[in-house]
Amino acid sequence: TLKSGTSGSDVKILEQNLKALGYDGFIADSTYNDDTAAAVQEWQDDLNREQTGTVKPGDAVVAPGARKVSEVKAQVGAAPSGTVLSWTATERVVTVDLDAQYEDLVKNGTKAQVKLPDGTSVEATVTEVGSPSNAADPGSGDSGSGSGDSGSGDSDKASTLPVELKVKDQKGLGNYQAASVDVTLKSESRKDVLAVPVSALVAKDGGGYALEVLKSSAPNGVEYVPVKLGMFADSMVEVSGTGISEGTVVGVPK
Repeated sequence: TLKSGTSGSDVKILEQNLKALGYDGFIADSTYNDDTAAAVQEWQDDLNREQTGTVKPGDAVVAPGARKVSEVKAQVGAAPSGTVLSWTATERVVTVDLDAQYEDLVKNGTKAQVKLPDGTSVEATVTEVGSPSNAADPGSGDSGSGSGDSGSGDSDKASTLPVELKVKDQKGLGNYQAASVDVTLKSESRKDVLAVPVSALVAKDGGGYALEVLKSSAPNGVEYVPVKLGMFADSMVEVSGTGISEGTVVGVPK
């Protein structure tokens, strides 16, 4: 029981949380004095409880870090039996059941883009990659995730890989608590390369591609310049070749 004259880390935790709830008139240290008791009485009054100025075991629940109450199951005034409430961590994460065939695309630290239902996007990072498991057969009545036994020979069960991503910009997630999102994994990247819209590519006779380069010295002001292709991403393609440099004007079909 915490009361005037008590000291220790429990007192400090209580006082810090009273401060966070808006109660004042005391110093959030490790000593429970009359000022602390007065704040506790105010807190008890707001909860319509007896104003004793003391905090007994069971009057408050302490967790190792901030928590968000996700569901309150108990009724005010009812006997405290069973589950009173459930909570989650305050940081929202994104989870993906990735097709196991794409396992080589993800590892801890892999960057990704998360598109929210409202069309906005936030950056995310893969922080955990689980083990592949087989999805449960809908007709089996099994509500679990499957045993992950790859030797079962059941082709009706798609193997998936649980992936967790964390979003540093929590504000960017808006008010969404549980929503379906689109996740784009960045499996490969290129820096300091030349890129053009994919639609600018022109197929050459005999294979390969070229770009329609605008040149005043060429017949009709256009010259088809062969290019070597690199990586494709976001409707753009990496290109290189003689006569292609930054700022080159190329034709793109309307």
